[in-house]
Amino acid sequence: MASALSGRSAAGSDELARSGGTSRFERDGECHTGGGRSAVASRPMGLTLYVDTAAWRSMIDGVRRDFPDLIPVVKGNGYGFGRAFLAEQAAAFGATEVAVGTVFELGAIAHLPLRATVLTPSLDLDKVQVPESATLTVGSFEQLEHLVRHRPRGPVVLKAMTTVRRHGFDVGDIAAALDTLQSAGGVLHSVALHPPLAGSDEERRAEVEALIDQLPDETTVTLSHLGSEHYARVRERYPKRRFAIRLGSVLWHGDKSTLVLRATVIDVHEVRGGERVGYRGVAVPSDGSIVILDAGTSHGVHPLANGDSPFHSSRRRLALVEAPHMHVSLAFVPAGEPVPAIGDEVDVQRPLISTAVDRIAWL
Repeated sequence: MASALSGRSAAGSDELARSGGTSRFERDGECHTGGGRSAVASRPMGLTLYVDTAAWRSMIDGVRRDFPDLIPVVKGNGYGFGRAFLAEQAAAFGATEVAVGTVFELGAIAHLPLRATVLTPSLDLDKVQVPESATLTVGSFEQLEHLVRHRPRGPVVLKAMTTVRRHGFDVGDIAAALDTLQSAGGVLHSVALHPPLAGSDEERRAEVEALIDQLPDETTVTLSHLGSEHYARVRERYPKRRFAIRLGSVLWHGDKSTLVLRATVIDVHEVRGGERVGYRGVAVPSDGSIVILDAGTSHGVHPLANGDSPFHSSRRRLALVEAPHMHVSLAFVPAGEPVPAIGDEVDVQRPLISTAVDRIAWL
């Protein structure tokens, strides 16, 4: 597994690069589509996330060893796997607490014997019923006032402001916020420190330590975006304080070589140079083939940030004819270059945190 410094890195892209063609992703395996598992069909279908199961589980075991008091994060689309599925995985390896993104994500894991922490502050507590067992996060006195009015009892995370400047109390106001919370019958879960991804682990550790030095004694601190070495150093520097760390990308995507995202070719058409194709009548630049792929915007598939196509075949980037349609994308292959056949798969370069796959194949 890739590592920054001598420990596991806190940062890392959520984007899957094109496959290196390793043989373990050529085998049939088991697939799940959110409702159980079944044998993989003899021909590929849909946008598929292939997982090297043994390597993926080994990666997770390594992260658990390197980060004591780990809180798995299962927010959003469950990092491409689904919130409920990742929460089930966390429960299976012994986690007692997971983190979700919003109060609206709690329902997906309600069937599991897990405590849930909601990472994003909410001003909807007068509209959404939240169980008292769920831990809510607040980062301002306005958010705290709303919580005290609508769900005064139950565990709460007080978020301190970092250089991310997203939300959080000034560290000097944490004591006053804690007094307000406890006076209303609330219970402090922890003070959360969420440093930016930018910069080095040393810089992130220096930022959180400067904030910890100003916190009330004996408060538990929840961290994120620290590598294993620097997380250990923080714990060693403050031996009387309890720490936990929330991890999502590092836990589920830490070793990208265990994951490959692929779409299926569902049709191929030969075209002549200058012929107009697609929704917008785009003129193709030369003779070649239009390759229709069964992945589009409904899957979260879009051009890359620089405008490049996310599709690769035979170690070449497939040029998009136009922006992906809802369920398919049209790519162009010039005459003389290898053309994938109907039923072939091509690699897809997309961040799993914003991708909705049709199936997951466990190899």
